[in-house]
Amino acid sequence: MAILSTFFTALVAAISIVHAHDESAQAVAEQQLHTHYARAAFSKRDEFIGNHLAKPEVFDFDLHWPNYTAAPCFLAPEVMVGPFYISSELIRNDISEGQAGIDLFLDFHFIDVKTCNPAPNVMVDIWHCNSTGSYSGFEVEKTAGKSFNRGLQPTDKDGIMHMKTTFPGWYPGRATHIHLAAHTHGTIDSKKNIYKGGTTKHIGQIFFLEDILERVYIADFYNTNSHPRLRNDKDTIYEEEGVRYNSVAEVHYLGKSLEDGLWASITIGIDLSANHNNDLHVSGSGGRGDKPPLRKKNPHV
Repeated sequence: MAILSTFFTALVAAISIVHAHDESAQAVAEQQLHTHYARAAFSKRDEFIGNHLAKPEVFDFDLHWPNYTAAPCFLAPEVMVGPFYISSELIRNDISEGQAGIDLFLDFHFIDVKTCNPAPNVMVDIWHCNSTGSYSGFEVEKTAGKSFNRGLQPTDKDGIMHMKTTFPGWYPGRATHIHLAAHTHGTIDSKKNIYKGGTTKHIGQIFFLEDILERVYIADFYNTNSHPRLRNDKDTIYEEEGVRYNSVAEVHYLGKSLEDGLWASITIGIDLSANHNNDLHVSGSGGRGDKPPLRKKNPHV
C-alpha cells in the first residue's frame, strides 16, 4: 500500500510543520497524539482494503437483461456526465484543498468486467460538490479559477484508486453523489501534472447510504447547507444505476467519530474495450438544468 504510506508520511509532515516553532511540552504531546491517531486511522484503512480485496468479485448474472452477454461480473452502467465536468484537472491524491467538512478517503476498486481481474493503470477522474453544494471552476457557482474536490489518480496493481477528499454535500434536484470517469491509454504531462488524450472507458456516479448521510449532515459545516436534500430513492440517476448494479459505496468510520474521517469503497466493473469519449463532453442534467454553466479556462492547461 505505497500510496497509503505516502498519505501517512505527508500527514505526519504537515503535523510536524504546524508544531515546528512551538517546542512546548503541550505542543510535543499534541503532535505525538495526532501522529498516533493518524497511524491508527491508516492502519484501519489498510485492514478495510485487505478485507475488501479478499471478497469474491463474481456476481450472479441474469442473461435475460437486455444488451448484456454472458460475463462473470457486473458492468457498471454508464450515466450522464452532468454539466460540471472539467477536463485536464491535476493528478493528485488529495483533492480536498482545505475545504470544510469531514475527511473522506476513497478506495475505488476497478475490475475488467470480461475477466473479473483488477484493472491497473486506469486513470480515474473524480469531481463532486463541496459541503454547501458548490462545484469548483464555474462562474455560476462563484468558484471560477478554483479546483477543489477535483482531480485524477491512477489505479494501482490491485486496480484500486486511492484518493483523499471531503465528504460531499448536496444541492437541489440531486441526491448526494460523486462523479467519476475512467480513462486508459493517455499520457501524463509531467510538467503540468495533467492527463492528456486516451480513451474514456466508463462514466459513472457513486452514492451513499441514507443512514450515513443523515449522520454526516447534522455535523458542522454541513448543517449550514440550506438547500432541500433529495433522498436516494427520489433521484432518477440513482434509480437508473440501481436496476442492475449497486452504486452505493461501503463506508466505515476511521476512528471513534465522524470527525476522525470516513473510508469509502466500491467495486466498479468496466469494459476496457469501450469508448465513451463522446459522452464525456456531452453535458446531461446535473440537477441544475441541461446547459453547461459558464466557466473560465482551466488554469492547469
